[in-house]
Amino acid sequence: MTKWIVTDPQKCTACHRCEIACAMAHHGSCRPELARIRIHRFENPAYNVPVVCMACEDAPCIKVCPVNARVREVNGSVVTNTNRCIGCRACVYICPVASPAVNPFTGQTMTCDLCMDQEDGPWCVVACRVDGALWIDDGDRCSLQSARAQAGRVRSVLYGAPRVRAHKKGHL
Repeated sequence: MTKWIVTDPQKCTACHRCEIACAMAHHGSCRPELARIRIHRFENPAYNVPVVCMACEDAPCIKVCPVNARVREVNGSVVTNTNRCIGCRACVYICPVASPAVNPFTGQTMTCDLCMDQEDGPWCVVACRVDGALWIDDGDRCSLQSARAQAGRVRSVLYGAPRVRAHKKGHL
């Protein structure tokens, strides 16, 4: 069953705990630039958006990679095989949500793997429990209508789920 991390920009306080937790989980470092999740800040209207890979059903990043370094894992996440990645950033440019982060030390791309090696699940979600801006969705807990409504509030598109597009507020 495919799972993904759902974000609620209205609850995000831009505390960056999710970024630090992600960097710790994958690199043992508290440097946010090593995180696979990023907080994008917008000024007008003011809100913060945690951006993480949406594991698109028909992931364009997998198709565009010239060395087949982008692969889908059994848990549904789309990740970079670091043994193959040449750092061309084609996956970054084609991603509809600009999710792949670039490791500043290796030049290779990184995306959320749902902390598949961690028994507690994604560390960013654990770190965000206070604010509740991040949670795991397995398709059962969160309805697509709720996700559509959230996408409409921040004037964005919900990627990852098949045939889903944003609607204007009140038009679900």
